[in-house]
Amino acid sequence: MKLRVLPLVLVSLAEGAAFADPVQPATGDPAAAQVLFYDARQLMEKGKYVEACPKLEESLRLDQGLGTQYNLADCNEHLGKLAAAWAGFLAVAAESKSANQPDREKLARKRAAAVEPRLSKLVVDVPATAQNVEVKRDGVLLGTAAWGTAIPVDAGTHRVLVTAPGKQWETTVVSSEGKTARVAVPRDLPALALSAPQVASSDVTKTIPPDSAVTSFPAPVVEHAGATQRAAGWVVAGAGVVGIGIGAGFGIASIGKRDESRDHCVVDACDQTGVGLRDDAMRNGNIATIATIAGGAAVLGGLLLVVTAPKAIRERTGNLRATPTAAAGGGGFMLQGTFQ
Repeated sequence: MKLRVLPLVLVSLAEGAAFADPVQPATGDPAAAQVLFYDARQLMEKGKYVEACPKLEESLRLDQGLGTQYNLADCNEHLGKLAAAWAGFLAVAAESKSANQPDREKLARKRAAAVEPRLSKLVVDVPATAQNVEVKRDGVLLGTAAWGTAIPVDAGTHRVLVTAPGKQWETTVVSSEGKTARVAVPRDLPALALSAPQVASSDVTKTIPPDSAVTSFPAPVVEHAGATQRAAGWVVAGAGVVGIGIGAGFGIASIGKRDESRDHCVVDACDQTGVGLRDDAMRNGNIATIATIAGGAAVLGGLLLVVTAPKAIRERTGNLRATPTAAAGGGGFMLQGTFQ
C-alpha cells in the first residue's frame, strides 16, 4: 500500500491575513492562477489595489479558490467597492461552512459585518399597476422581486432604465456611503420617439428611409426693426465724417503751401521753388475738394439709410465696409460687403 504525501498549508487566521487555498482539482489554468494570486498579494502589500484587483479577478476566473475570493473581497473593500466586498466576504463564509472550515467562515463573516453599515443602497419603486415593465440598473436586469428592495450598490452614480412596449424612461441617481437612495418610477412612462419621419398618403403610410434627402431648417431669426440697414447706414455716415476730416486736412495744407509760395513769386512769375509750392497747393486743394464732397455725400447717404430702415426685417448675415479713397486725379468712397 503506497502512501501519498500531501503538502500541508498553514493558514494564518489573524484578521486581514491572506488565505492560501488548499489543493483543488484543476478547473482552468491553476499555474497561471497561482502566479497571478502571488503577484496580486505583493501589489496589495504595497497598497497598489487598483493593479491588484484585476489580477485576483483573472486568477479566480482561471481557478476557483476561497483564498483568492477572500483576497479579492479585501481588495475591493480598499478600493471603496463595498457592495462587491460585502458580497465576496459572505460568499467565502458560505463556502467555508460547506467545506467545514469554521475559522475561515468566522473571519469572513466578521469582515462582512464590518462592511455592512457602510453599504450604499438603492431602492427602485415601481407602481403596482405597471405591466410589461423591465427595469435595469447599470445595465443589469432587476427582477420584480428586487423592486422596492434596498439593494447594496457601490457608492457613486447609477443609471436606472425602465422600458415597456413603445415606452421608455431613465434617470440617474447618486448613492453615498451608508445612505439609501430611492428612485420612483412614474406611473405613465413617456412614449418612445419615432426613429424615422413618416409621410402619410390617402391609402398608405410610407416610412422615409434614413438616407433620403429630408432636411429640417431652424426657424428664421427675426431681428429688431431694420437693424442691418441701420448698422450699414451708421457705417457709411461714419466713413463720411472721416472723409470730411481728410478733406479739411488737405485744405489746410493747400492754404499753407499757397501762402508759402508768395515769398517766391511776383504776381504769376515764380522761381523753381515757388512753382513747386503752387503745384503742391493745387494738388492738395483738389484732394480736399474731392474728399469733402465724397464725405458729405456719404454722411447724407448713411443718414438716409438709417431714416428709411424698415420696422421689421428678417435676419441678414453679412458685412459692409466703406473705405475713402483719394488720389491726384480724383477720389471718393468704395463700399464693400456681402449680404446673404
